[in-house]
Amino acid sequence: MRRPYSLPLAVSFTLVVLLLASCGDADAQLDTSEPWDLVWISDSIGENVAHRWADRIEESEGVEVRVHDYMVGSLTVEGAQQMITDDATLREELADAEIIVVYGNASETAPDDASACARSGTDPRDPPEYHTLADFAPYGDVFRDIFDTVFELRFGQPTVIRTYDFFAGPLADWREAGIEPECTASWEAQADAIHEAADEYGVLTASFYDEFNGVDHDEDPREKGYISADGWHQSTEGMTTEVEVLHALGYDPIIP
Repeated sequence: MRRPYSLPLAVSFTLVVLLLASCGDADAQLDTSEPWDLVWISDSIGENVAHRWADRIEESEGVEVRVHDYMVGSLTVEGAQQMITDDATLREELADAEIIVVYGNASETAPDDASACARSGTDPRDPPEYHTLADFAPYGDVFRDIFDTVFELRFGQPTVIRTYDFFAGPLADWREAGIEPECTASWEAQADAIHEAADEYGVLTASFYDEFNGVDHDEDPREKGYISADGWHQSTEGMTTEVEVLHALGYDPIIP
């Protein structure tokens, strides 16, 4: 889906050139003779994942990984953007990092009625509208702003840049509450917003949603043991699964 405005031809051409440049040299590789710095920015869906992934990288790639973990429990994507803007230390770490993961939730940029899905619980409640990608356009645009900043900070340096989408832990609750179709549409729309923004920059997205809920997004991740007792966050097994989804994307860098 196109963004809801048109750009002048000259600006469009410039953006095409920049986006092509972001793909970088296909033969570029990270230097394994020196430690890799991993900057991790996320809400609690990424809790305890950065260090686990670092261990997995060290095991598979044979390189020391130094973790800079900026997990903040309820971090929104706008909060992540503000953190990157305001925190000089974080910006320095991003400028030096070989691996960067950035994610924030959509709670400040989602349609108001999406809040019906953004919690566990089986109580009957009004479903949201059937949301589409257009409803989450502001969410995707903040990701674009973040990628712009990351690309500026890492300009010309091979970098593994990742984001991810959000699994639906309370799927079974939605089902019992009678709001599953609408909530699934909302969850898919916000995932699409992330994927669309990331694809434009050559950034790979780890689909926790597909892994936890199946490619049709109708599987209960609680039955797989991926969700903790709170019915929302990932369990220890879920964390391990997130690491494997990230690992499966490989470590081929792009050159911003």
